[in-house]
Amino acid sequence: MTFFQMIRRSAAGLLLSAGLASGASAAMVDITITNTQGSDGLYLTPLLSVLHDGTFDPFDSGSAASGAVELLAEEGDASGVLGDALAAGAAAGVITAPGGFAGAPVIDPGETASIRLDVNPASQRFLSFMAMVIPSNDIFIGNDNSMAYEVFDALGQFTGLGPISIYTDDAWDAGTEVNNGLGAPFNMAGGVATDVDGLITPASDRLFFLAGQETAAGSTVSLPSGRNLLATIEVSQVPLPAGFPLLLVGLGAFAYLRRSRA
Repeated sequence: MTFFQMIRRSAAGLLLSAGLASGASAAMVDITITNTQGSDGLYLTPLLSVLHDGTFDPFDSGSAASGAVELLAEEGDASGVLGDALAAGAAAGVITAPGGFAGAPVIDPGETASIRLDVNPASQRFLSFMAMVIPSNDIFIGNDNSMAYEVFDALGQFTGLGPISIYTDDAWDAGTEVNNGLGAPFNMAGGVATDVDGLITPASDRLFFLAGQETAAGSTVSLPSGRNLLATIEVSQVPLPAGFPLLLVGLGAFAYLRRSRA
């Protein structure tokens, strides 16, 4: 076997093993949300994005909201659910936006924001997300365990998941406060919220009570009647750098030479 044949064999083996490893245990994805509302539409708090093994289940329709979900639905604070996701071994982060209200990086009508996550396609295959709808009392968007989106298949291959469309009637009511706008963050109605011990249910047309409510941004909410698009979420896999295969060849050759000289 010639010197160059030995290098090619070593490099090919390294490329194969690295390719298998990268396909099964390492990937990067960009998650992008766009608030598709008009200028006088609804706002969204920073979007919690979770890639998990399919068992992470922050909420269920017909069940009481956990303390972490209540905090997200009433205040837009995703820290509790984020902590639960990370403790469960998920890859997770919160998408913030450069605009929003002063000191609050919420996602304005018409605004787009993204996050990049390092994931293991074998164990972090499914996407779940959550965000509060502003200026509601406790209405949020999200998908429970039974509705998680498959980003990677069982072999660790990217599924090419298309855009996820979220309509106003896809939102959820946490069932923890009366939906009257009083005491709601970012809502200028003022007053004090009324707590209730309800269950998580589809919000259906309950979002429409927000029409005419004034937000902290100075806008007055205007909602078209009927079903209308609230947001879209897109997931894309970040390709490896163009020079990555050449780097692997070089590393393979270097490793072989070190072994042969030992």
